[in-house]
Amino acid sequence: MKITSLVSYLSPLILLGPVGLTSAAVLPRSDADTIANFGRIGICLSYFGAGPTEKELAPCKIFCPAQNPGSDPNAVGCKGPGIPRDQIDPSVVDKDDDGNEFTPGECVCDLSAAGAILDVVIQGLSELDNVICAVILSAIVTLVEEGIDAVPGGSSITAIGKAVEGAKTFVENGLDAVSYFGNWIGQSCGVSDFSFNLDDTFNSLTAEPDSLGVSVGCFKSSKICSTS
Repeated sequence: MKITSLVSYLSPLILLGPVGLTSAAVLPRSDADTIANFGRIGICLSYFGAGPTEKELAPCKIFCPAQNPGSDPNAVGCKGPGIPRDQIDPSVVDKDDDGNEFTPGECVCDLSAAGAILDVVIQGLSELDNVICAVILSAIVTLVEEGIDAVPGGSSITAIGKAVEGAKTFVENGLDAVSYFGNWIGQSCGVSDFSFNLDDTFNSLTAEPDSLGVSVGCFKSSKICSTS
C-alpha cells in the first residue's frame, strides 16, 4: 500500500498556533471516523492477532459496493501488509476505541475467487515468527507419527498450536493441504519442499482435539463454511 493512500486517514492532525511552534494537538478520532475515512479509499483495519471482524471489514462494506453497485456488501475481505509486526513502520500502527492495535490493510472486494479467500484466511492467522518456523516441521511430524506426548515443550508446543489452528481454519474455509503448506507455512518460513505426505499430515492436524487449537473463523462472504 502506498503511503499517499493514508492522507485521508491522517488528515485530522492539526497544528495549532503560529508556524514554527512545536506544540500540536490531535483531534479526537473515533472508530466511526476511521471507518468513514477508510471506506472512501478502500482501506481496512488490519488487526494484529484476533480483532473484531465486523469493525475490520466495515470500511470495505462501504468502499466495495461503491466501486461495484449492486454487489454483495458482505462479499469483502481485508488483506494485511503480509509482514511481521516488528517490521511495520510504527507511524502507521494505531489503536481502535477498545485498544486493539491495527494497521491499514487493503480491501478485497471479490471473495468468490479462491485466491482472495486464501489471502484473507492467511491474513486472519497469527504470524509464524522465526522461533516457530525453526521447530514447526519437526513438531508436526512428531505429533502425527508419535502423538502429542512425544512433542517437546516450549516453542514446539506453541508451534503445534499454531499448526492445528491454521489447518482447521483452512479446512473450514474450503482450502486444501497444498495451500496450507505452500502458501502459509512454506512462504512464511521459507520452506519449498516437505518430506511427508501433505494430505495425510494436513488431515491429521485437522483431526486433533480442540485443546490443541481451533479455527479462527469462517471468512467466506456467505458465512457458510464447513464444520466437519
